[in-house]
Amino acid sequence: MPELRPPSALFRLTHTVLQTGLRQHDGEELLLAKNLLNLASTLFAIAALLWLAACLGTTHPLPVAGAAAVPLLAGLNLALFARHGHVTLYARVLFGLMLAFPVVTQWLLGPVPAASGLPLWAALAPASALLCLGVAESTPWFLAFLLLTVAGGLSGSPSGSSAFMALHVTLVASVLYLQLRFAMGRRGKTRERLADAHHQLRQEQERSERLLLNILPAPIAARLKDNSVTIADGHPEVVVMFADIVDYTRIASGMTPPAVFEMLNRIFCRFDELSGHHGLERIKTIGDGYMVAGGLHAHPTEAHAAMAALALDMQSTLRDHEFTDGLALEVRIGIASGPVVAGVVGRGKFIYDLWGDTVNLAHRLCTEGEPSVIQCDSHTFEHLRGAFVFAKPVLLLLKGKGYVPVYRLRNPRIFAVPPPQKPPTPAAA
Repeated sequence: MPELRPPSALFRLTHTVLQTGLRQHDGEELLLAKNLLNLASTLFAIAALLWLAACLGTTHPLPVAGAAAVPLLAGLNLALFARHGHVTLYARVLFGLMLAFPVVTQWLLGPVPAASGLPLWAALAPASALLCLGVAESTPWFLAFLLLTVAGGLSGSPSGSSAFMALHVTLVASVLYLQLRFAMGRRGKTRERLADAHHQLRQEQERSERLLLNILPAPIAARLKDNSVTIADGHPEVVVMFADIVDYTRIASGMTPPAVFEMLNRIFCRFDELSGHHGLERIKTIGDGYMVAGGLHAHPTEAHAAMAALALDMQSTLRDHEFTDGLALEVRIGIASGPVVAGVVGRGKFIYDLWGDTVNLAHRLCTEGEPSVIQCDSHTFEHLRGAFVFAKPVLLLLKGKGYVPVYRLRNPRIFAVPPPQKPPTPAAA
């Protein structure tokens, strides 16, 4: 592996000059403008000093030293910019010095052969303004360049050589400036189109992410975007709820399909709002059934209490006849807690689902329940008994489980009480 050499002194000096006046809060466009202005200022000062040094052998050194004040002022302007950081002031002084340099130098040197092409230096002002600040900002500097060049040509020697020199400089500089102006304008339009395309792409990406978050929990969606491996996690303690609208099929039989969908969508959207309010995760809907879980990811510490509160809120929602358009709707709810396996099923169409005995128990507590009854398993009851009121437990015969003690949630306690040492003995249903 080749040895890395430290940057040279010239490289470090160039880097320092280009970084002059930069601030942490500067945007990308402003940073580029400052870099270009610093580069233009440095190159102008160096080039002007080199040209004046070359003139020392052809004319008196005193006027040359006087003309050197202009590039030196450009260096001073750069140093002051490092302190104040005002781009507009910095640019105006720099472009003004570029315009002033040929005028001051011509006046100090007089009509000597070395000063014959001096008007060309003034073209640096509009060209630098165009490259550094853009098309609109360069226009007044181009007009000032034309005015100074034409005025200098008309006030030159009677033979007309100065006028023709000014004409050559004006025409050539105008052709170059207009070409650059056209290119910069087209580049600006291209950048606007690219920025608009990037904005639309970002909006589409955000919309896709929102759609993905409507299907998957945020941590699962992030993992799915990072890699395509199978996502399946075991969770030791999750509370699961199934809710089923009682006899909704019979009620919906007398309604039009759009009315059936509108009512079911309104109910489930309200359930989604309640789930989000309690920090719980809606897993899926199946027909008129609703499944929600707590304790999977960033859910509240008291997921069991949050689930019980959600169940009571769902009952209250369906008791509001104004919300249900006068329909008498009831809901059966089953809640169980314990270990589950959660993961993503499918490749083209994703679904996030839960598996395990806890899920099966919650579903059976719901389907075997009674209207407007919230049935909980014993594990959930142990978590909630101090904060919620329950009816006397019953033994319920569940398919594949046999007789299971079931605790029916009624309402929150006004004052929390410590749990009893032993749960009450359930009676047969």
